[in-house]
Amino acid sequence: MRIRTAVTAAAVLVGLAGFTGCGQSYEELTEGCLTALRARADGDKSKPAECEGVKRKDYVALVTSVAIDDLGWTDEDGDFDKNKMLDSLEDGN
Repeated sequence: MRIRTAVTAAAVLVGLAGFTGCGQSYEELTEGCLTALRARADGDKSKPAECEGVKRKDYVALVTSVAIDDLGWTDEDGDFDKNKMLDSLEDGN
């Protein structure tokens, strides 16, 4: 039992070290991805190289976040504002 636990723990640590690569934390990786997504040209749907290694679920959340911000549906703190969304839909913007 102890051997299996030790082997599992070692495999997880090796996997995490290989996953983030070059000493970059996952948080740093996602921040770099977010910066690259914000810098993309309008209409560019390709996945930036900086986003390689970001989990699919997190990548989708980052893309959605940038889109919502671009639509003006966020408040001054960067949080989603339902009223701004509804207003823009009523105005036809």
